[in-house]
Amino acid sequence: MKLSRIHLDFFSKQKVGRQLRTLYIFTILLPVVLLGGIIYFFSYRQITENYTHLCELQARQVRSVFTTTTLYLQNVYDTVSTDDKLRAILTSDYEDADTLEDTLAQYRVFQEILENNASLSSLRLYVEEDFFQGADPGSYFVPITEEIRETAWYRQAASTPSNFWKSEIRLGQYDIPYQELTYYCRIYVPKKNSFAILVMTVSNDHLRSLINENEYEIYVSVNSDPVFLCTDRSYAGNALPADASKMVSKQESGPMDIFGEEALASLTYITPYATYDNIYMLVVSNDALTHIHRLGLVFILVTLFAVAFSALIIFMYTRYFSARIQTLRLAMHKVAHNDYEIVNSIQGDDELSATFTDLKSMVSTLKENEAKIYKAQIREQVLYNQQQQMELKLLTSQINPHFLYNTLETIRMKAFSEGNREVATAIKLLGKSMRYVLNNTKDTAASLDKEIDYIRTYLAIQQMRFGDRLNYKIRIDESLNLSQYRILPLLIQPIVENAISHGLKDKAPDEPGHLILKISRSRDDHLVADVFDNGAGMTGEELQQVLLHLEIPQPKSDHGVGLYNINNRVHLFYGREYGLTIRSRRGLGTLVTLTLPLVNLTEEEV
Repeated sequence: MKLSRIHLDFFSKQKVGRQLRTLYIFTILLPVVLLGGIIYFFSYRQITENYTHLCELQARQVRSVFTTTTLYLQNVYDTVSTDDKLRAILTSDYEDADTLEDTLAQYRVFQEILENNASLSSLRLYVEEDFFQGADPGSYFVPITEEIRETAWYRQAASTPSNFWKSEIRLGQYDIPYQELTYYCRIYVPKKNSFAILVMTVSNDHLRSLINENEYEIYVSVNSDPVFLCTDRSYAGNALPADASKMVSKQESGPMDIFGEEALASLTYITPYATYDNIYMLVVSNDALTHIHRLGLVFILVTLFAVAFSALIIFMYTRYFSARIQTLRLAMHKVAHNDYEIVNSIQGDDELSATFTDLKSMVSTLKENEAKIYKAQIREQVLYNQQQQMELKLLTSQINPHFLYNTLETIRMKAFSEGNREVATAIKLLGKSMRYVLNNTKDTAASLDKEIDYIRTYLAIQQMRFGDRLNYKIRIDESLNLSQYRILPLLIQPIVENAISHGLKDKAPDEPGHLILKISRSRDDHLVADVFDNGAGMTGEELQQVLLHLEIPQPKSDHGVGLYNINNRVHLFYGREYGLTIRSRRGLGTLVTLTLPLVNLTEEEV
């Protein structure tokens, strides 16, 4: 009340132009800015999450490629290390170099592996130098020379029995160096108490053919080694652009500092089988944040344009409206001082021009003018009341039941996607129940089959709540075609609800509750709905009190109001010969019977 008084005092002391500007600020400017900010915030977050998810999917695809590739190389290692023929070659003694050369040339396992799989660019087996006895080792067997013993990979292979991965430099065409992923596997030769080293190099071209780069930049490295595979081939050999040492999970996604600039990226890694190495994969979407920011800027510009355009319209209309009001005010001031020489300077065909016409008519005859003013005031009040009613209807119509249904469906699909089928089913039943209630609240009749279907939905919801404590049966007379008959909507369900809340609610968990709904046709052709529950029942005195309040509602209590409303609706619509009857016995249960005329929908339409 106090706020309304402040509001009236403010507007009553301001000019119309300022009132319109104030209304613009509070009804257009502030809501648009507030809603725009909220929409911008949630839209920005949702779009960012979508781009992040796409980046994660690309990273997972890259991770899948390397998982498959490393597993294949591990299978090659298992095949070679368990090959009896190769073991015999490495442990046998040969008469001369020619015999060894022939033996090595006849061993074609390495050649078949390279021919049958494009993922390998090279495959070599390093063996102690004295094994060759001066023989030509061929393409796949390599002697371990002093130069090789000084390499970092050999020292690591000699000092640790486990396999490992490294990013190594390889000379390509025209002696151009480039990085490749290399797998080093130690093969023990127990007969000679030595070991050989199987070195397999993964083809970068093969990896690129498996990775769908699209608009993403991809960087791959092993441990802290330089990048061996990236979208920009000139960057190979440099450090990974992101700090992988700070990872706390197997995949981290979001805005990251890439080359000194913020970009949307996803960093993940795999630990190949039977090794302690990590292969890190960085997927960067440089254009994602730019696109997101551009969309945000467009949204802000559109909002500013809407605010500015509406402000311009309000400003122009305020000046026009204030000028017309000022003209009318001056004319009325002249009439108040008995100066009836006024000129019709208000153009248009609205309330102001009509008021000016009324003012001119008032000049011709004061009495007639007073009567017209009085009628105009009444008419203005009527118009004001109509306007208020229209505004109330407009506000009421804004309650869109589809918003409620869509929200429930969104929650149901969220529960369903997370595997909670029970919650999804409950929300589905609730939405179905609410849809029926909202659609039939203002209707005077509903088909009997829809009413029964609504009761089934309600009972299904209640059974989810009470579990085994609630068991129900619905029995329908086979002679009744439910779709051909109709009754007042929402008549039977409150009786069922009353039976559950007052009859079965307080039953012990080990005592199952039973509810029976029977729909039948009586001998005198009436529709009879019996609702029975095996709850606590009522004594004779309690039953008399309930029957008394079927006709007179109980004051200051909501107990029994539902049955009173049902009985009252039936009396008002069908007549006092129809309504509710109740029978109950303590310890046995309660039977509520609803009697209605059997109204045939087809006959009424005819």
